[in-house]
Amino acid sequence: MSQHEEFDVLAGFDRDAQRQWMQSLRPRTASIELVFLDGDTNHPLTGALAWLTPIRQVGVGERPGYQRPQSAAVLHRYPYDRTILQALDGLGGLFEHIPSPSGDRVQFTTLGNVDVSFLDRSGAIIGSTVTHEGLILMRQGDTPSQ
Repeated sequence: MSQHEEFDVLAGFDRDAQRQWMQSLRPRTASIELVFLDGDTNHPLTGALAWLTPIRQVGVGERPGYQRPQSAAVLHRYPYDRTILQALDGLGGLFEHIPSPSGDRVQFTTLGNVDVSFLDRSGAIIGSTVTHEGLILMRQGDTPSQ
């Protein structure tokens, strides 16, 4: 996986904008990585995707949005399948963005603390999330679909 790309950091994506963003990545996505920062045991997403067979790895290295390895995180890598996007949406989306005059907030959906990365055929990340912060990361030069 290429970590040498530069990323634009975007915030303020509501659920519809998240759907549009994920759909805009579909034509270039070869695989999807799910990083379960609080573990994958009994997680509703692993249940929803039980019929798919991911590559599973405990501990992940530096990633967009994270400068340090996450030794306790669990990564699942799947070949692209649209049912993954449907499952993410079925859990309430990636995160809930709550705008407020006193400062926007981010709340977990049923997905919880799971980051999602979209990779192209070369293994380069073309889009990613930092879910607990409500951030979408786009490769510089790509146009966000929001």
